Amino acid sequence: MVAEVNPAIDSCDEVMLPKVNMLFDGENEAYEFYNAYAEMVGFFVRRSTLWTTSKNIITRRTFVCSREGFREKKRGAKEAKCPRPETRIGCPASMTIRLTANGKYRLTEFVPSHNHQLATTSTIHMLKAKKIRLKARAVRENLVDDTVRTPEFESEDEAYEFYSMYAGNIGFNVRRASMTTNAENVITRRMFVCSKEGFREKKRGAKIVKKPRPETRTGCPACMVIRLASNGKYHVTEFVTFHNHQLGAAAPSDLVTTSQSTETGQDDGLDLVAGSHDANIHKKNIMSTSLEGISNKRYKYTKVPHNSDIGATLEYLQKMQHDSPSFFFAIRSDDNGNLTNFLWADSKSIMDFAHFGDVVCLDSAYVLHGYGRPLALFTGLNHHKQTVIFAAALIYDESAEAFRWLFDTFKMAMNGIQPKTLLTDRSAVISEGVAASCPATTHRYCVWQIYQNALQQLSQAFHGSRTLEYSFKKCLFDCEDEVNFLTAWREMLEKYDLEDNQWLVDLFSLKEKWALPYGREAFYADMKSAQQKESLGIELKKHLSLEFDLLSFFKQFERILCDRRSAEMQADMDASQSTKKPPPMRMLRQASNVYTPAAFKMFEREFELYMDCMLYICGEMGAISEYRVTIEDNPKDHFVKFDSINSMVNCSCKGFEFIGIPCRHMLKVLDTRNIKDLPPHYILKRWRKDAKSASSNGGYAFLFDGDPQLAQTKRKRYDLLCRIFSIAAARAATSVETFAYMKNQSSILMDQVEQALQTRSPDTAAIIGAHCDQRQNPIDNIVTGLQSDTNFINGTADGSLTFAFTLGASTLDYH
Repeated sequence: MVAEVNPAIDSCDEVMLPKVNMLFDGENEAYEFYNAYAEMVGFFVRRSTLWTTSKNIITRRTFVCSREGFREKKRGAKEAKCPRPETRIGCPASMTIRLTANGKYRLTEFVPSHNHQLATTSTIHMLKAKKIRLKARAVRENLVDDTVRTPEFESEDEAYEFYSMYAGNIGFNVRRASMTTNAENVITRRMFVCSKEGFREKKRGAKIVKKPRPETRTGCPACMVIRLASNGKYHVTEFVTFHNHQLGAAAPSDLVTTSQSTETGQDDGLDLVAGSHDANIHKKNIMSTSLEGISNKRYKYTKVPHNSDIGATLEYLQKMQHDSPSFFFAIRSDDNGNLTNFLWADSKSIMDFAHFGDVVCLDSAYVLHGYGRPLALFTGLNHHKQTVIFAAALIYDESAEAFRWLFDTFKMAMNGIQPKTLLTDRSAVISEGVAASCPATTHRYCVWQIYQNALQQLSQAFHGSRTLEYSFKKCLFDCEDEVNFLTAWREMLEKYDLEDNQWLVDLFSLKEKWALPYGREAFYADMKSAQQKESLGIELKKHLSLEFDLLSFFKQFERILCDRRSAEMQADMDASQSTKKPPPMRMLRQASNVYTPAAFKMFEREFELYMDCMLYICGEMGAISEYRVTIEDNPKDHFVKFDSINSMVNCSCKGFEFIGIPCRHMLKVLDTRNIKDLPPHYILKRWRKDAKSASSNGGYAFLFDGDPQLAQTKRKRYDLLCRIFSIAAARAATSVETFAYMKNQSSILMDQVEQALQTRSPDTAAIIGAHCDQRQNPIDNIVTGLQSDTNFINGTADGSLTFAFTLGASTLDYH
């Protein structure tokens, strides 16, 4: 055995020498670094032991010399006549890295010594592994074009499609080449090459043919290499544009890219841009090609529906409208007539929006969790703090125009009513759509979706520290005071060395759009609490997979919808039949009688905390008194104004405006003014037990209890009237004159209906029953309707078509 050999590290470049506490952005970067060092010294590297989390995040990795360890002898193995030479001799040389709290890898251990002779400069190039690596590097060296900007890809197939489109525009064919996979057989690295890459191998023992195939491979270096990033998407790490052969005819440009610029004139990260290159011969006689004509093109990706998805969706929508004429759905098509986006909502969802549509969240979790189908849900919060579904959509086209259509159509389905607050994911196209469609709505970024994004963007950092996730969630969900939020955010960045994390820098720059201390004038209804407990998207994820038929998803969707509505009915029953002992305090007793248990729990917490508040009078001006309210453990003071004329209270914390429950500071002032009953204007209807009564229907509850057959008849009548009056309302809302006329006539009509119900003459009852029991024929075939009945087709501003099947036989105009 050779004595311990220490490599001549003194002759190594200082930058290339491994040192303890060095940091690497990723495990692959550390591997490449150790590889480069090994090539300089004269040995080869092998990945050895590793430690991973339950989500397959590498927390520790050791790289070793290729001669580390010993070859294991397999039991029962026969002795070979010509055994392979022994190459492993237990070499101790190694380098170990560990994942840190900031998501980077730190070099924790470095052993430079070997127990074997190292390769010399004159012999290292003769080794097989070195020869292969040098050959590949020699071809691609200095050819990577750093000026090319490429998008990130959801899958390896999407990257292949992109490179194929680029190749078609330039004039060459593409081939999938080498790839690397992890233990779960997920592709972590893939190389796409020109079809003329490499050379044809000569097979041993192959016979000489009379007419050999012509040689097509020329060793072309053009390629694109992608790697799987920590956010689950593929990033381009190498892009070589040079070819060493004559290029073919380019494909028509309209088959390759879509010429489309944004309103601001800036790219959104999906541009393939490169400056044109000179036609000079490369120093290694490799010809260059030009990317001119691509610089002003936008690569536009639209998800393609699965084979049977369109038919299954239309079948479901047709069935639902047949069963309930008041069922709403709308379909959007592109310029080529392909159906791209769908939105639907049943009558119960529309009624739920009338009661609880003040805050709406667009749940687009399919983007994060990689569902097979692009489902988006419009959700809200009912008076029991349960999630309710207002509408659902399948979004295959994710352009800004498509999202504008989505919000316009949702508003149409909800009878033109806009929510007070709309929560969405952080997306430029979604923000553009909200601004265009709902200008009166406050648009905020959903903190729950930000947290879900962070699980992707900061996955390595979360697994590198057990407490980082807790600190991040505290900033998102618990800090309602600006000073506390800024302090907690700064401490988190400093503690976990995340000051340079670009994702967090960008997120913080938009804090006014999502952080709880900001924008508290807009109603929020404590959506974050419900979202932390449940996520509808997760429940539906399995059934959105392409492995399942879409009809199975619709069945699951209906089951979840039914389960949630049953849970709401059970909560209503529990709230009305509560046997809990009434609280002793007068105001608590009042609150427990009017609030649902979930809302009362929020009020009770504020009531208990007001006991710790201390109040100081700041001054009076007429009927207005101003107070300063402090809490011993909280250094920040809050200022409350009280109007003795109408008992109006306004607090600087904006807790009532934000959640809809009087804050502790307001309660302290009311108690000081000897007001023992909560003023009615501070008991929001949306948190009351009777929140669903006397609302949009003017005080007339829709009761279908009693005899099942009679209830079914009443339901049919109600659904048909919904169709008729929804169509009339949509038409009347198009102008001020028709709106005023419809509003006046509705009062007259209501009086006539009440008079008819009171008299109940046999003739009147017969007339009402005869007309209301008539059912309009359902749509026999939606596809046929789309093709033959042009009354269902409405043009949109972007030139696409909208098919609006909206509660009636005729259409609602979409502008």
